[in-house]
Formats: sequence, structure tokens, C-alpha cells
Amino acid sequence: MRWRFGRYELDAGRRELRVDGAVAPLQPQVFDVLRYLVVHRDRVVAKAELLDALWPDAVVTDASLQRAVSQARRALHGADREMVRTHPRRGYRFVGTVEELEADPADSVLDGPIRYARSGEVHVAYRAVGRGPVDVVLVLGWALSMRSALQLPGARELVRALARRARVVLFDKRGTGDSDRVKVLPSLVQREQDLEAVLDELRSPGAVLVGFSEGGPLAIAFACRRPLRTRGLALVGAFARMAATEGHPAGWSAAQVAELRAYVGAGWGRGATLLAVVPERHRSEAIRAWAARAEQEGASPGAALDLVDMNLDIDVRSMLGGVRVPTVVLHAAGDRVVRVGNGRALAQAIPGARLVEEPGDDHSFLFARRKVLIGELERLLDGVASQPPLT
Repeated sequence: MRWRFGRYELDAGRRELRVDGAVAPLQPQVFDVLRYLVVHRDRVVAKAELLDALWPDAVVTDASLQRAVSQARRALHGADREMVRTHPRRGYRFVGTVEELEADPADSVLDGPIRYARSGEVHVAYRAVGRGPVDVVLVLGWALSMRSALQLPGARELVRALARRARVVLFDKRGTGDSDRVKVLPSLVQREQDLEAVLDELRSPGAVLVGFSEGGPLAIAFACRRPLRTRGLALVGAFARMAATEGHPAGWSAAQVAELRAYVGAGWGRGATLLAVVPERHRSEAIRAWAARAEQEGASPGAALDLVDMNLDIDVRSMLGGVRVPTVVLHAAGDRVVRVGNGRALAQAIPGARLVEEPGDDHSFLFARRKVLIGELERLLDGVASQPPLT
């Protein structure tokens, strides 16, 4: 069972409280207290009832219960703490407005065990959910793992929406997440082979590729060199070349690259690189904690430095004219990670590509612009479904 109240979502199955989409750590007893009060929000719950229901076989003092209630209250922010109300000499009551959320069948897969595809000597971790005539592969950017991505409600809602009409595939690039760590910096060609190994494992007849940020070049290269396995292409906050150069002023400057290297070398694990992809107004304490965990789980500092080197070597501008599948480019006008000039250049160079430029700074289109992303991908799927695959 899941419940939503304001900025919060309480998930009984995963035993998580999420604030603005990110997990807020709670001790088990504190989670149990908050869940019980939410379930029985129609009345005041006596202290004795809480003790009997939650700890029937343990000796728990009133002081311990009060501390658990206090910690549950502190898990909320500002005036929201008034949702947990104390009734002197009677007990406690949850008074927030609660929406009960139906369980989604996709969650059992998304929260279940991962699978592995063999690419040479490397094991590539992946997940797949849903059914449909076309596969949709989400190619994540930077060091973001599928495990961390799916902790964001925006990503889960995207997967749920797409899984109603397609099979949705996520995977961790080699060296990141749950895929094998590697000693040698991977090339773009190796990454293409890893993606193909996942599609082979799934016996995929063809896929729509959705490349987020640094996942964009991989999606572009795959679409260009493997047109028979690519049905469509969506590029979200993406680029063809990371570094600025003559004729490509929208790329990262040498100063920006130096700043990134310095952070990875000295501050990796604090979450700065992943927090940067979150729109300013969504940067809550819970999101900051999520970003730190996601960096730590995504890659080691050394692997992250290797990713920087790899990204600086990427340049797929010469391939753009060879893309022959339906393509949509989505980019936020105020994107602070990958400037909007990158998206405009992609749309101009890819034959027939359509540019969707939205206001704001939602780099991944998983926050304020999530509905736009879902709508555009559904539109792309409609067009792909009406066309026979290339032979």
C-alpha cells in the first residue's frame, strides 16, 4: 500500500518515506509509527494501542514511543510537522490530507532482482518491464544507475506510463551501477556492444532509444550504425560533443571541465553532479541525500574520472546526418548542465528531427516537464507502431 500527502509518499511495501521523490531515511520503529498513524488517520490512536500493535513482544517505554513519534514528526518539513498531532493524555492523530495510491504491477519488476547480459567478458545489468510490439530502452546519463534512477518518482512514473504499451528496458553501462567494474576506459563502440548484448538477451525485434544527457551520444551512435535494430530516437538534454570547440560553442569550457575533475577527485560522493540535473525548486533535503547516495552507488571516484575522459573524447557530430529513424529532441531552454544550443544543433543536423524546447531548467524532463516527455514518447511510439521495421 502507498499513500501520498503533500510532498510526501509513504510506501509500505518498500518501507520508505519519500520527500519530493527522494527517500528520507527513517528508523524501522519510526516508519512503523508513521505508517500506523496514516492508516488510522480517521481517529486519535491511543499510546497503549500503538505499543500493543507495533511492539507486542517487546518492552517499550512511553519515553521511547514519544521519541519515535517526535522523529516521525521531524521527518516532515516546516508546517507539515503539524500533520502529526498530539492529543494530551489521549494519544496521537495524523491529520494531513491523504491520497491512497493503487499498487502498480510494474513495481514488482522494478523493485525485483536485476538480470545480466554477457558482453564479451563483462556482465551488463538490466531490467525489463511491460509488454508491447516495440521495446523502449532508457539510456541513462553520467554515472546514474538504474537503481538510483528508479528511486525518483518521476522516473518510475515514466516507466509505468511507457510499460502500458511497450516493453521498457533499463541497463547500467559497464563500470557503473550493478554492471561489472572495468579497469580500462570503455569506448563508445564497447558501449554499443553492451546495449546490443542486452537487446540480444531480450530477443528484441527493435527498440526506441531514449538517450538522457550523456546517454545521448550512445543512442545516436547505435541508431546510426544499427538502423535495423533501432525504431526511433529521443534525445533528452543531450549533446553530440561534450567539450566546446570551433563550430561547437555550446559545449563545456575548459574551466568547467577542470572544475568537474577537481570535484570528482576531492569531493565525489557529496552529490553535486547529480544534484545539478535537478531543477532548483526541487532541491529538497531528501533530494540532496538521494544525489549523494546515487553518486556513491553509481561509480567510484576513479571510475567517474574515467567517465569524464570518455565523455571528452566523444564526438558523434559526423554521425548525425546518418540517423534515419524518427527522432525527437527535448531540451530545456534554461538547462544548466547541457546548454540548449546542444539540443538545437542536434535537431538541425538529424534529418527530420523535431525539436521540443521547453522553458525552465528541467535537464532530464523527469520533474516539471515529465508530462511533456511522456507525451512526446507516446507520440513517437504511435508513429513507430504505424511503420514496419526496416529490413
